[in-house]
Amino acid sequence: MSQPEKPIIRQKIIGILLRHARQKAGRSQAEMAASLHISTNRYAQYEHGQREPLLPELEVVAELCGVPLGFFFEDQTLVEDEGIASPQAAAQRIGQKIVGAQLYQARQRAGKSQQDIARALGIPARRVSEYEGGERAIPASELAAWASYLNIEIGHLQTAPGAQGTG
Repeated sequence: MSQPEKPIIRQKIIGILLRHARQKAGRSQAEMAASLHISTNRYAQYEHGQREPLLPELEVVAELCGVPLGFFFEDQTLVEDEGIASPQAAAQRIGQKIVGAQLYQARQRAGKSQQDIARALGIPARRVSEYEGGERAIPASELAAWASYLNIEIGHLQTAPGAQGTG
């Protein structure tokens, strides 16, 4: 993974963790935005990894959601929070989230909607959302179709921090 891509991936991971903490706390994006004195749109950008929250904002979110600040920085967060039994399963889950974030970025760069991807793959748009959010593992055939549709190389997708790609 190139050096400029690492912060982008980390930003996406923080976004996923922000959404997860907020949802577990039963709070809305509007409520979080109001507490941070920012627009709901800006907060949504944080959760989608399009914008990086400031440390004081992360501290407020941690407090409101009842998680330690380290929740957003520790590699074990997903293991502990999701109840994943093994480090291998945790690595798979993190890889799934990273690939999802990269697919989201590629779709955005191509100017395509989730509906466009869903039609091209012949799947429900909800599943596209689950893949991009790392909530669901993407089957190889759908990944290949997605990459072909967006004209991206599967080999350039990273499955874990520091990995050399899947292909």
